[in-house]
Amino acid sequence: MRKRKPHTHSIGRTAIVLVTVLGILSPIPASAQTEFEEIVVKFEVPKLSKTDILAQYDGRTIYLPLIEIFGFLDIIVKSDFDNGKFSGKFVMQDNDFEINIRNGETKCFGRTMQLADGSYYLSATDLFLRIDLFEHIFKLRPHFNFSQLSVYLSLDKDFPAYRKLLRKAAHEKLKDRDVAARDVQNIPYQRDHLKAGVADWMLSACPYGGAGHYFTLGMGGMVMGGDLAINGSVNSINGFESDNVTYLWHYYFNDNEYITQAEIGDINTQGSLSRSLDGVQLTNKPPVQRKYFQTVKVEGYAGEGWEVELYVNNQLSEFAYADENGNYSFLIDTYYGASQITLKLYGPNGEIKTEEQYVRVPYNLIPKNDYEYSIAGGVKPNTTDNAQKKYAQATAYYGLLSSLTVGGVVDMPVAVEDGEKPTYAGEISFQPLGTVLFGASFSPDNALEGNFSYNRPSLLTINAQYAGFYENPFRNKLNRKYEYSLAISSPLRIKNKYFGPRYRVSITQFEDYQSINMNYGFKLPLYKLSTTYLGAAKLAKYFNRTERSLTSQIFITTQFLRWLRPQFKLNYDHELNQLSQYAVYLHRRIFKRGQLTFTYERNEVSETNRIMISFNIFNDFANITSRVNVHGDQVIATQLQRGSILFDQDSKSFRLDRRYGLGRGTAVIWPFLDENYNGRYDEGEEVLKDLKASIGGARGVRNSQNGLYYYDGLRAYDEYLVEIDEYSLDNPMLRPAHQNFKVTINPNTVTSISVPIVTAGEVGGIVERAVETGRIGVGGIKLIILNEVTGQEIPATTFNDGSYYYMGLVPGLYRVTIDAEQLKRYGYHSDPRDQSFQIKAVEGGDIVGGIDFLIVPD
Repeated sequence: MRKRKPHTHSIGRTAIVLVTVLGILSPIPASAQTEFEEIVVKFEVPKLSKTDILAQYDGRTIYLPLIEIFGFLDIIVKSDFDNGKFSGKFVMQDNDFEINIRNGETKCFGRTMQLADGSYYLSATDLFLRIDLFEHIFKLRPHFNFSQLSVYLSLDKDFPAYRKLLRKAAHEKLKDRDVAARDVQNIPYQRDHLKAGVADWMLSACPYGGAGHYFTLGMGGMVMGGDLAINGSVNSINGFESDNVTYLWHYYFNDNEYITQAEIGDINTQGSLSRSLDGVQLTNKPPVQRKYFQTVKVEGYAGEGWEVELYVNNQLSEFAYADENGNYSFLIDTYYGASQITLKLYGPNGEIKTEEQYVRVPYNLIPKNDYEYSIAGGVKPNTTDNAQKKYAQATAYYGLLSSLTVGGVVDMPVAVEDGEKPTYAGEISFQPLGTVLFGASFSPDNALEGNFSYNRPSLLTINAQYAGFYENPFRNKLNRKYEYSLAISSPLRIKNKYFGPRYRVSITQFEDYQSINMNYGFKLPLYKLSTTYLGAAKLAKYFNRTERSLTSQIFITTQFLRWLRPQFKLNYDHELNQLSQYAVYLHRRIFKRGQLTFTYERNEVSETNRIMISFNIFNDFANITSRVNVHGDQVIATQLQRGSILFDQDSKSFRLDRRYGLGRGTAVIWPFLDENYNGRYDEGEEVLKDLKASIGGARGVRNSQNGLYYYDGLRAYDEYLVEIDEYSLDNPMLRPAHQNFKVTINPNTVTSISVPIVTAGEVGGIVERAVETGRIGVGGIKLIILNEVTGQEIPATTFNDGSYYYMGLVPGLYRVTIDAEQLKRYGYHSDPRDQSFQIKAVEGGDIVGGIDFLIVPD
């Protein structure tokens, strides 16, 4: 420790002891100048870091260095030692601070305080403030422990250094994710020519009240390389009706860009002239809804030294640093639907800027220079005389620009006897702005349609439509003349309260009357009450009369009780000027998978009451709803049961589910110990049933029969990334051969995904430095083990004796280097610069040693 007189740095101030009274720092006269001792203390901010700092001690309290501590917190201090001014922005950009020791004033948080003599110590390199001033000026509360010579400062998550630390961790996580995405094993598409699948069932019974019993069944599987679905029903009133049986066989061409799908059976054609047919359809449309639209460049100017983060829908997508000219750029993939793109810019002096934009890609736009077509033909029953009419239909669409899609449709009757002529239509979709979309179609002697939409998420949505109809006995049987509609809605929020006002009006003109309908409403959240208002108005004008109706409905949901949440409904008829209906609903959860609901409704117009009691049970195998309905003198008891049965042909096991599975796919993970390293499951190899994975957000459910994890509700023919959770295996020496697998899911059946698990190897060595007596090991040296195939970087650190090892390397080629930043910081380089090695696929795991390094001063 060194004793010294206070350093005045030509300002002529003497450091004296002071106290704080009512926020003003008032000096206490001292009989002599205060002497200071320079001491080293440990400075710690939890979750941030620890370091040693120089402090000043006057025998009673400690003085802490402002510039050094703020530098540790990444708060920039502008220092003017000649004039005694220290200024900057404290934590937030709108919070300026200044310490002027010549004028004896401090400013922060918009307030001014007096700075007395003896409350600071000024050296040639820093301004030391008495420890209590950090609280008075900056609202920081450092705690000094004299016995341990340590200063503890609580973490403020707004500290720039902490925010930077979080960003660094997010960047490392993003890098790891990008590296993991490179290690993907593509599983070839497996076409099943005959495979049993799923059956959806629904049983509706009415044991009391006279109504009938109904049973519906939908079955699906893979037949002749395509998926087949058959639906039918039977009831106790009409029995089995073959006319209600529908079927559809669908074939997916996975390797043909000109024909992607073929359908036979009950088909639905495309376009503005769409119709249902019993026939055949061919198309080149993707089998799943398009996701990717195009890649765009996002660029701008930030300033030299700025850091820029790109978020898509609040998820960090990329990050970059501005170049020497201060510019930045990103290439970003845009997808169908609405996306929120956010740029967060961080300046070298703690500045923070945020820029947001919304990218909306409607599904009726197709990428530039892409085209889609469909060709269909079949028969359609005529409901008037049960005759069948044949039609052929074709559609074609082309992406003229990324914002403009044009197309056409032709609908042609075949072998007509009633005079129906072919119908044609031209269509256009145009997006001049990201939030604005126009659409139009014109069909001569049929219809003229147009629509406009404005969509600004979190602000406003407007949809307007117009349709004008020609006289057409085949397509305009209701004799409509025209139709207008306008819908406006907004997710209005005020102080975190969602109001959601909305309004819709439609006007339809028929040959002999006009109909005007309006609907409007909003929400009113108040404490634990949520009130929804819905209004409806209708005006129908006939030749000789006019009909009007105006009603209001208020729906109130309460949350005062956790175990019971009553709801109330009030209907008011403004034409009758009376309360027309009111109701009370009581909901109560029973056990974990049941719900009991009591309903009482009173109709004041008909003077009738309705009482209903419902009990729902959500089992793993079925959804069961029992209901008793009392309406006047009539009592009806019903029960509805529905669910699905899935057969896994590979494991010869059945699975029951309360959700329907027809048209969806299921995947099952088959992890096995690949003892001969051929990547295929061979008879006798051990199945490791504990391995888990993530597949498109689907929840894995373990099957009680075979112990494997199943993932349900997957989109048919969609390509999924299967992310393996390697840490779900108990044995640290076992690793999946790949971190990710890519697979296409078949509908109606179970797609098996074989995941080979291999015995991992290990690498070891020593890091030394030369001394006069020879070599000694160096601890704390960080090494990076690089997988040369996937690019994955695995960190390892030497022990105190300089040795290191890492277990868990899958067979492959690797390269080891010492962390370049650490070597540069201490002025060393390594010899050799790097070393390569191979982990071989051997029984028990390969062990590679002797990967040694010598660090040498530069």
